[in-house]
Amino acid sequence: MFKRTDVAVISDPVCDEPIYKFVAEDFRYYDKDGFELNRAEQKYYRKMRYPIENGILNHSCWQEPWFNLTESNNLILDHCIILHRCRYDSYAAYQLNKIKQTIPEADFILNTKAKWGYDFALDAVNSNGNTFEVLHVEYDSNNYNEFLDSLKKFELLIKTTDWEDAARQIDQHKDEWQALKGFDQNNWKSKFLINWDKAEYTEKTLV
Repeated sequence: MFKRTDVAVISDPVCDEPIYKFVAEDFRYYDKDGFELNRAEQKYYRKMRYPIENGILNHSCWQEPWFNLTESNNLILDHCIILHRCRYDSYAAYQLNKIKQTIPEADFILNTKAKWGYDFALDAVNSNGNTFEVLHVEYDSNNYNEFLDSLKKFELLIKTTDWEDAARQIDQHKDEWQALKGFDQNNWKSKFLINWDKAEYTEKTLV
């Protein structure tokens, strides 16, 4: 049902090369919680040739396909991705130390911690032709080994779960989650299907 891609998890995602063309505006809109890259960060990632052109979620970030849905009559895989966020070192860090003297926002980039994440969002169509969300979970960590441990456990879950049956169960219990607001719906489904108390486990990006 699901087939893993050959995406690799990089143990030390780092930007260590300087960029040569930038303006103050490039350093605005730094994402302190997730993986979104402002324009300055995008320039550093492109200099390092990191894969930031996958427009999976229409976001500018290092995101790569993780699993593909190979066959199903009623499941829809909205997205299933692995994400990286880089730390900054060497020539890049030296440059950012200089830049922050006139562009204070550069200090955010300088103090970015490496981070890893995965994001799984599965939808389905019921017998009446109505679409609904089955499960949407996100996990990220600043600890590489902890991330790998969680990733391996979730990969096993993806491979061993009968997701068509899971979709039927979620549809059958919609009276229990349909009226919940916002992320409470996601949390209900994650607890019901995979025993996660909440659907999103995230870490801050700054040191």
